[in-house]
Amino acid sequence: MSSLLLQRLFDALSNGAVYAALALALTLVFRTTGVLNLAQGEMAMISAYVAALLRSEADPRFAFSDWFARLGTPWPVWAAVAAAVVFGALLGAVVHRLIMQPLEGETPLPQVGAALGLFLLINGLAFMWWGPQLRDVGSPFPNEIDDHVVLLGARLRYQTIGVVATIAAALGVLAFVQRRTKLGLAFRAVISNPSGARLVGIKVGSVLMIGWAVAAALGALGGGLIAGQLFVGPAMMSRLIVFALAAATLGGLGNPKGALVGGFALAGLETLLVGYVSFVTSDVALIYTLGILIIVLLVRPGGIFGTDVALRRAVS
Repeated sequence: MSSLLLQRLFDALSNGAVYAALALALTLVFRTTGVLNLAQGEMAMISAYVAALLRSEADPRFAFSDWFARLGTPWPVWAAVAAAVVFGALLGAVVHRLIMQPLEGETPLPQVGAALGLFLLINGLAFMWWGPQLRDVGSPFPNEIDDHVVLLGARLRYQTIGVVATIAAALGVLAFVQRRTKLGLAFRAVISNPSGARLVGIKVGSVLMIGWAVAAALGALGGGLIAGQLFVGPAMMSRLIVFALAAATLGGLGNPKGALVGGFALAGLETLLVGYVSFVTSDVALIYTLGILIIVLLVRPGGIFGTDVALRRAVS
């Protein structure tokens, strides 16, 4: 493998981890409720603003800046990102309890419509409160020009290593909880047969609320980590959530393993297209990547790993 190709793949790792985290967040909600949470990216964006607020000094351009200043801002980057994750989890729980649960019915379409409305509401509020200016959160990892290791002639940045390791650790904890705890058992029961889960005493509504909270926390983690590269703004997640949705679809919507593989596959494809195809720039890479996705789905409509069978039981 040439050092240039290896460098391209290293460059894709950080975005791949974020795409995978967001794709898994979409999958967690979709496979339990059949709802495609179109507001997932905007929920991550507003959570990233919490990190930006906690990182800032009292700033008149920020709404609520005086209130945040009383919390002793600026906070360390890790503390600010952790607070964003907690906020994201709370936001996800509130969205499910106050919006999604009352709209449950035979079809998830009202909930999908509500998610679209929430997308527009959060985006509009962010523009109204903070305007289009970009805010700097900073990176929790070393991110100077010399902060990298050289492997086979390619540079692997500490920022990339940190983002991938952090998201991998979060996903590892999630996998452990799902497979080794009573909460995870309840979650799997709700996915497989929600009616049967109710009959054995599982509080399905509470389990689904936790699922929404975990999904929103994953999205907030991805948004907080990528903010060190993109900065925080109302449009920061627009491109990322499209890639995340494409990744989840490519891997097999409703399939967690597919979401992870799809995230890294799409990030690699995006980077290779920009690096090796002369007429593809970073601005239009999304178009060509989605075009290739459509071709793949024409050949394999269920995605690489297929749609999870549990999904059909959950929404039937």
